[in-house]
Amino acid sequence: MTDAAPGPTLVEVAPGHRTRVVDEGARDAAAVVLLHGTPLDLRAWDALIPALTATRRVVRVDARGHGTATPVPVADDARLAADVVAVLDLLDVRDAHVVGHSWGGQIAQRVAVEHPDRVRRLSLLCTRASPFPPFADLATSLRAGAVDLETLLGRWFTPEERAEVDGVAATVRAWLAAADHARWAEALDGIATFDGLADLATVTVPVDVVAAELDAVATPPHMAEIAAALPDATGHVLPGARHLVPLQRPAEIARILLAPAV
Repeated sequence: MTDAAPGPTLVEVAPGHRTRVVDEGARDAAAVVLLHGTPLDLRAWDALIPALTATRRVVRVDARGHGTATPVPVADDARLAADVVAVLDLLDVRDAHVVGHSWGGQIAQRVAVEHPDRVRRLSLLCTRASPFPPFADLATSLRAGAVDLETLLGRWFTPEERAEVDGVAATVRAWLAAADHARWAEALDGIATFDGLADLATVTVPVDVVAAELDAVATPPHMAEIAAALPDATGHVLPGARHLVPLQRPAEIARILLAPAV
């Protein structure tokens, strides 16, 4: 096993799109690519990194409009998927275990559908494969400056968690406050119209489909629809969990990702 790769590096993924890429862990091991949700960035995976890097090469990247790539508008799903493949090319990674959470799960789906030779395993965490129109209204409210961030946090955390000074909720609150609302709205518009359920029949690699019991958007019934549409899926429902499972339930997510594909 070789030494870990250097820390964050800004790279040009595509013309006009320069972003942060973190490539760490066991360089000669199988690669795992982690795709974050909106309006978060690659830091959303921090809690999983120690468990994953012990035996995997782990790649993270800020998607267009997020983190270091905030100046770049959010593109359509095909372009976002192509960005992931471009990162694999830059790092000389032939194929990878692609993991996507929430909005990142939709990007991961497009990578698997449009670039099947680059994906050897897929993990979809609390995501959707069909439109969610209420997010178009939320995008409109964001653009108008009419969104109460505490109300959004209430979807993801209990009152007790939100009251903690140094807890995960406090970290996410700071991230939401710093997020670019225009870029966040662009991503939400994409989620509102994303319609890829029928395409999942073409994904033949093993897929982990992970739902959170209390998720009101990527609901367990919808995640079950996703699993049913895939030829080789293993479903999981995390009892008592909410949407932000990489941050709130990292040990359970790491166990799923590191377990042999069934």
